[in-house]
Amino acid sequence: MIGNLLGKRYEIVSRLGGGGMAVVYKARDTLLNRRVTVKVLRSEFTSDEEFVSRFRREAQAVAKLSHPNIVSVYDVGQEGDTHYIVMEYIEGRNLKEIIREQGKLSVDQAVDITRQICDGLQDAHENGIVHRDVKPHNILVMDNGRVKVTDFGIAQMMSSVTVTDSSTIVGSVHYFSPEQAKGETTGAKSDIYSVGVVLYEMLTGKVPFEGETPIAVALKHIKSEPLPPGRLNPDITPELERIILKAMNKDITMRYLNAGDMARDLKRIISGETGGETRVMDADEFATRVMSGPVVITGDKKDDEAKNFRRKKKKRVRPFATILVVALLGLLAGVGYIWVSDFINVPEVVVPDVENIPYEEAGEKLDALNLTPKTRMEFDPEVESGYVISQNPPAETKVKEETIVELIVSKGAEFLTVPNVVRKEKTAAEIELTNAGFEVTSSEEFDDEAEAGTVIEQTPAGDTEAREGSSVKLVISKGPEPRPVAVPDITGISLKDARAKLAEAELNLSSDITQEESREFISGYVVRQDPLPGTEVQEGDAVKIVLSTGPGPKEKTVRVEGAMPTDGLTHQLKIVVSDVVGERVAYGPVEYNSGEPFSQLVAYYERGTIKVFIDDFQAPYEELPVN
Repeated sequence: MIGNLLGKRYEIVSRLGGGGMAVVYKARDTLLNRRVTVKVLRSEFTSDEEFVSRFRREAQAVAKLSHPNIVSVYDVGQEGDTHYIVMEYIEGRNLKEIIREQGKLSVDQAVDITRQICDGLQDAHENGIVHRDVKPHNILVMDNGRVKVTDFGIAQMMSSVTVTDSSTIVGSVHYFSPEQAKGETTGAKSDIYSVGVVLYEMLTGKVPFEGETPIAVALKHIKSEPLPPGRLNPDITPELERIILKAMNKDITMRYLNAGDMARDLKRIISGETGGETRVMDADEFATRVMSGPVVITGDKKDDEAKNFRRKKKKRVRPFATILVVALLGLLAGVGYIWVSDFINVPEVVVPDVENIPYEEAGEKLDALNLTPKTRMEFDPEVESGYVISQNPPAETKVKEETIVELIVSKGAEFLTVPNVVRKEKTAAEIELTNAGFEVTSSEEFDDEAEAGTVIEQTPAGDTEAREGSSVKLVISKGPEPRPVAVPDITGISLKDARAKLAEAELNLSSDITQEESREFISGYVVRQDPLPGTEVQEGDAVKIVLSTGPGPKEKTVRVEGAMPTDGLTHQLKIVVSDVVGERVAYGPVEYNSGEPFSQLVAYYERGTIKVFIDDFQAPYEELPVN
């Protein structure tokens, strides 16, 4: 690809990097004499209509946008099997590289970068485009501090259906929104969640959720709360922490209404204003306070006299009533003494261990010690039905006889409906089954019909009943089984011809193309290949090549002379050259009259043959060696 001219305009200068779907090159726009970035769809996807459509959709989506914080798209094109997008060239680094280098960014730098991301996303959202893959790798920071959001490769039009396809989960798991992890509808607020994660990482040096597998991370986005970032970086103010956690709220209705609102709160942080939605509560009028003086109760004089009379009346208690009260108190004291005495003298027993035994056996043990069992039934996938899960008080506790011992008895594992995940993408299937309460194991098999990475079989089958916590085994397609093929000889031919020849053999051209000087092959022709011609490899494997940068062999000319047949007829004449750069027609076909001699200068490179064809273009009339 280096040195190629795409669309008769974009000269490929060097490779910048690549993702799962495309390779990115630095190029020169020969028409406007400016640097550009060219994104080329990987050759293995050019035969896949879905990938080509998604690739073109990226250009169509982003080309609508014109914002200083979004990478501009200039052109989109196709040359043969090569599909490409031409974009603005950004002099700078991606945000992930900056985080790796600095560990964590200063508050001012992180807030300013995030504010610019929000400004760009707000413009995209207003134009009906959701990014769906916001992450530091897709944020470019220019040398002057300007931020550019790029790689809308999986953007979707908000006006169309944006539910994640049932066969795949798109995006990067550490920056997923909970709704993306669940495979639900994604919208502008999913981008806001991802921006919150990016800001969290910039300020703390780490992503909020880690796990051993992508599924483990996705489940944490769904179920776990992040550690407040202020605990990891004391420079984070409560107001800034509030902004981060609001953007990352699992409840989509509690996040920012749009990216512009988040940008405004961040601007208040930059300007030093307190902000956003922080509110001061009104003081409690009933809170403790110092009073200004004694409380004075005013009222009518007659009311005061009536109150004094009632107080005096209460003091006059008859002797008979006093005696009756004393007698009742004595009776109650006696009964209480007897009750307390009986309680104090109840024998103590030691509570036996009745966990993990059948309920009937546990009841017999408790009855034998004059203890009263009280049961509650619960589902438990690990304890057999009818067995005691736990007890309270615990074993070895000393209690009075007749004490109630609470027993939780297992109803066994709850039977749940197994989701049907056949034909779904592996990660989506595993998340769905885990959310439904099942363990997941998987194996892989080749399958000629199912797309690689999708579920082709599950045990137990979907829509059947199975024990909660039991294992569901998935068989994942590895795609069609590759056939062994022999590597063709592609040395000495052009890059375009080499790609076509490999495709014909069901092989791919590796994107890892190197170049070297050669006097044997002209510039742009294959000097060497790996594996060597005739090597047996698997269908779909990639072949690496080395391209010549020239100067190549010197061109020579030779005069080819001869006579046509003497039959009086008109004949067709063609001269074909076969040399180090391949076979090509050097002259003709032209008409010649019978008996007339022909003489023609023909150009060639070192070592080869010159073939003269008359009428029969399959077998040469004459063959001349050249050197």
